[in-house]
Amino acid sequence: MKNNIITVLCLFQLLFSSQVFAGRDVTQLHLKPSDKNWSIGAGLRTGTFPYIGDDKYQDFLPLIIYNGDQFFIDGTRTGFHLINNDEWLVSTFAAYRFAGFNEEDSELLDGMERDDAVDGRIAASYKTRYGNVTFDIGHDISNTHKGWDSQLRWSKRFNYYNLLIRPWLGVSYENQALTNYYFGVLNDEAEIDRPSYTTASAFEWQYGLDFSYHFAKHHYVGLNFQYAELDKTKINSPIIADKGQFETFLTYRYEFNDYQYDQSQNSSLLKGLTEGEWYWRLAQGKFTTTKFNELMRFKNMFDPEEKHTGLASVFVGKKIADKFLGLPVESYVTLGYARHFEKGYQANFNEYVLGFKAYFTGFPWSHIVKTRVGIGEGVSYAGSVPIVEQENVERKNRSASKFLNYLDWSWDFSLGDAIGNKSLKDCFLGWSVHHRSGIFSSADFFGNVSGGSNVNTIYLQCHGNNG
Repeated sequence: MKNNIITVLCLFQLLFSSQVFAGRDVTQLHLKPSDKNWSIGAGLRTGTFPYIGDDKYQDFLPLIIYNGDQFFIDGTRTGFHLINNDEWLVSTFAAYRFAGFNEEDSELLDGMERDDAVDGRIAASYKTRYGNVTFDIGHDISNTHKGWDSQLRWSKRFNYYNLLIRPWLGVSYENQALTNYYFGVLNDEAEIDRPSYTTASAFEWQYGLDFSYHFAKHHYVGLNFQYAELDKTKINSPIIADKGQFETFLTYRYEFNDYQYDQSQNSSLLKGLTEGEWYWRLAQGKFTTTKFNELMRFKNMFDPEEKHTGLASVFVGKKIADKFLGLPVESYVTLGYARHFEKGYQANFNEYVLGFKAYFTGFPWSHIVKTRVGIGEGVSYAGSVPIVEQENVERKNRSASKFLNYLDWSWDFSLGDAIGNKSLKDCFLGWSVHHRSGIFSSADFFGNVSGGSNVNTIYLQCHGNNG
């Protein structure tokens, strides 16, 4: 269901926003611009399901967050701040719309399917002592519902030591194309107890309350609440059972805030993203039938998948910390491209990855030959579902997904240390597992997929500094 809506543009314009009631999303984290800190974390999105059948949902989301002068990743929104001063904050961004469903969500929706979407949005906030007034407007850029919506809302921050509280109130408008896609019933979907139905445009009220608590230097927890009323044109739909929807978003994030940004420095658009230590990595390998947890234990490492399909990849990464949780763990944000070779079973295709990678370096012999074990977490979008994943998922009678969670498990050593060449000291030769999965069908964001794939790869990775 979620398979066809995420484009390559949106993977890097988007990382983890909006629900059916789109102008303001419950997964927004409300970070202030300009601290240039990266965070990783996770969130549990829960709520009532307004459609007939199931009455609630639960969704797990991994989070990668960046808070720059211009570029930002905030919850499930990613984009740029165009204006940020004492009176105005104007931003443009891509936002994920959690709004789809299919017959797996409810037997009463048998024969119906609606995809999640990606919206391109612009929001302008006017800052006053009485709170911020924001106008937010967006249009479908994934060609899913082909509609648009807007919202006018008020919000105000209240700070009590390390606790932030933000109440907000909004009214939204959704045009007919948007409402009819998610709440209408087509003629060929109609049944005796589910007649065809066409919606009109909709005006709706939304209310929310957000909490964030900074309980230690690097650690934050948050809890957002949101209730949205449904317009009468939606309530009258034969597939709707409720008059509104309640949502919550519980989050934990670890912020890499050891290196605070010097506010006295002038910065260009992406200066915070480009300075510091970077690496590039080239890898190649083949799919394996061995499970990820077995590969982590070096078990059945060389059991190839019978079709012998594989991939070649190139990754780049930026260092964001020397330590993680007080341990000698070097941490990076990483961006990857992979080319899949399907051996004629289907056309070859591209895969794109955005994630976080951490390396433990504190082995007793690392002063002789630097050795690292690494673990990566992120999101992966594949232009097609790999043939191995298709067969794996079909055996479990579930739909496959192009958009899945990404894991990377690796071991490597310094090539320069091993051969006594100082010029190659920062180049590493290693083995890694390129893993995609749906987190045990716990994430609507990843299509509720159970299963995935593993690729054994050999790689060369070299590090350097950029001014």
